[in-house]
Amino acid sequence: MGASRWLLLLAMIVTGCSNEPKLVQLSGKVTFKGKPVPAGYITLTPDVASGTLGQTVGFQIENGAYDSNKETPPGIGPGVYKVMIAGFDGKKIPMFGQGKQIFNPIEQQLTVSEGTVTQDFTIPESAGENVRIQPTADS
Repeated sequence: MGASRWLLLLAMIVTGCSNEPKLVQLSGKVTFKGKPVPAGYITLTPDVASGTLGQTVGFQIENGAYDSNKETPPGIGPGVYKVMIAGFDGKKIPMFGQGKQIFNPIEQQLTVSEGTVTQDFTIPESAGENVRIQPTADS
């Protein structure tokens, strides 16, 4: 093998030869009744039936905003996800580390495409009816 081929091989090893898509930086706002959700989390589970593979990831909601850059790993792969959003009042008390629930968790589907993505979520007011308060035990 000539020197130029060795250099090419070395460059490929150093830079990597990955077919995996780059992580998408996902961020946005979460509102309920026209106000920012004080605390909570968003969980994204790959929709395997749609061909999306990977691990479930979660992002914290703080003062109505979430940002994948603040999590480890910082981002999510492109694909179709089942989204679950839970919101709390942000007033910590024993057994309610993020406070009491302000709405029942909602579920929906989200398609994440490559590149930086902003995705805002507006929680329907109906989610606040007959709220089943459950301890979060994450105090």
